[in-house]
Amino acid sequence: MEDKKSKIKIAVTLISLAAAAVTIAFTAAHYRRRRKTRSSCYLHAEGKPQFSFRRVLADNSFSHFKHLKRSSASSNEENGSNLHPYEQEIKALLEKPPVDFKLDSTGWNSKVSSSYVWVETESQLKELADLLSNERAFGVDTEQHSLRSFLGFTALIQISTRTEDYLLDTIALHDAMAVLRPVFADPNICKVFHGADNDVLWLQRDFHIYIVNLFDTAKACEVLSKPQKSLAYLLETYCGIYTNKLLQREDWRQRPLSAEMLEYAQTDAHYLLYIARCLIEELRQHDIDNSTSLDEKPHYVVEATRRSNMICMQVYTKEIDLYPGEAAASSILSRHFDVHEGSSTSSEKQDLVRRLCTWRELMVS
Repeated sequence: MEDKKSKIKIAVTLISLAAAAVTIAFTAAHYRRRRKTRSSCYLHAEGKPQFSFRRVLADNSFSHFKHLKRSSASSNEENGSNLHPYEQEIKALLEKPPVDFKLDSTGWNSKVSSSYVWVETESQLKELADLLSNERAFGVDTEQHSLRSFLGFTALIQISTRTEDYLLDTIALHDAMAVLRPVFADPNICKVFHGADNDVLWLQRDFHIYIVNLFDTAKACEVLSKPQKSLAYLLETYCGIYTNKLLQREDWRQRPLSAEMLEYAQTDAHYLLYIARCLIEELRQHDIDNSTSLDEKPHYVVEATRRSNMICMQVYTKEIDLYPGEAAASSILSRHFDVHEGSSTSSEKQDLVRRLCTWRELMVS
């Protein structure tokens, strides 16, 4: 009897193990299929996607970054100095800040829909440039990729008008992005960003795109002394929208983007024009509430636009070491060595670290 019970227990155990094995195998197969459907042509390419860029403005060399030089109305050349090619236009806006914003909400959809335009061909990009040239304002955001890339690059640009959201595959369009330079540099078109300090530099670095006439919703928050100035706060306050900012750290090279990433990217730009309009109305109300006479010039709106356009005056520069690998060597030595130790052994090790870092930098440049 005991022997029979023992055999039954063994049989039940074997059946349970077999069932568990089948479940694990099924789950693994399902996960592999899921990963395969979301796999990216860029992630699984033999080389890094940036290797396909024909024109790299900020490479891994130790040469200085060359800015766009506007030698004439019909030609563009590279400018080795740090002079801003649109300095005069931006200074004109700083001297006489635009205060007559006409952010018309006619036709604007208050909620993000699943409808957007994915731009990945040069013809689509030219069509978008023509469309934007007729707009009074549009919202812009970017998604960056920096993993396994020395300087990083722009992997996606989101542009929103009153009626449409556009997601630009800037990996596929990297060498054609100059098409958008005129509209971004047009002082008659307001570009709405949130926290544009880095975006301005990244667009210069990757595409020689320079922003002229910027309204930064983060700067408006500063002027209004808002308790917070994050985009997440503004989306929640003015639009009742909650976003997962952890998605900002996703690998934005992957194609196709997941549904969650697409919604996140679209949301960041979609509400910018509406948020800007709300903030401008508050700025104007502050001007009215704090004015002593009807003839007094607006202060709050002017200050917000002035701070915004000051961001445009930034120029991108590459961090160049005194010798290749200097920054990496300094980081390693500070963490693992006592640089003040005077022994010959320590000096030899430090010298070896510097040599290895220099070799690594030169090999990948």
